[in-house]
Amino acid sequence: MKKVIYLSLLIGCSSLYAQNGDNLHKQDKGSVIITKNSEIKGTDFVYEEWNRGMLVLNDSIFSKQDFLKFDVFKNRVFIKKNNEEIEIQDRSLSGFSIIEEGRNLKHDFVKLTMKHFKNFVDEGFYEIVFNIQNTNYFIKKNTKILFDPNRSKGSQTINNYPLEYKDKIFYFIKNNDGLYVKVRLKKKNIKAVLVNQNKLIDAYMKSKKLKYYNEGDVVKLVNYYYSL
Repeated sequence: MKKVIYLSLLIGCSSLYAQNGDNLHKQDKGSVIITKNSEIKGTDFVYEEWNRGMLVLNDSIFSKQDFLKFDVFKNRVFIKKNNEEIEIQDRSLSGFSIIEEGRNLKHDFVKLTMKHFKNFVDEGFYEIVFNIQNTNYFIKKNTKILFDPNRSKGSQTINNYPLEYKDKIFYFIKNNDGLYVKVRLKKKNIKAVLVNQNKLIDAYMKSKKLKYYNEGDVVKLVNYYYSL
């Protein structure tokens, strides 16, 4: 019986190595370790990769581009000319626009520094949340994080899943002093910035059936607030 059990374990281990031979190797003491998977799922660019767009230099010079992309993971802007990928490192770059393919929707980004915010934030490019009134009261920061799916697995589970890019968005509303304040799309957070005309705000949200967690509804609310 002992021989049968030993043979079964040996076959099981052999099968494990056969299935995972590319990712596993032995140490001297016989323990198994997993080699790191170098693949990363997803992309570090916002709104896919290449789209039509426009560069804005010194808030006054506009340059149309057939191929433009924004690396939100490292805050870098690229264009493509004659199949050559070029990173824009000109300090005069004050903004840019991306025309999202398929939806034909324009996304406007503007370079902001610490002086534009109430509290400390990262300097870089922020997207003005699209609205028909073309105001800049409501903006967002598009970011990406690297998610490691292996960290959520049990210690006895052998896995080698690739890292994944995950979207993360931070929202900001301009306060009465003209400074952006970071908010969550929740009633308490938003009303802490829009501190005036509380009754009118409540009546407007109710009459229009708007929701504080909806990005498009918050745009309408903020524009209404600053129209009062």
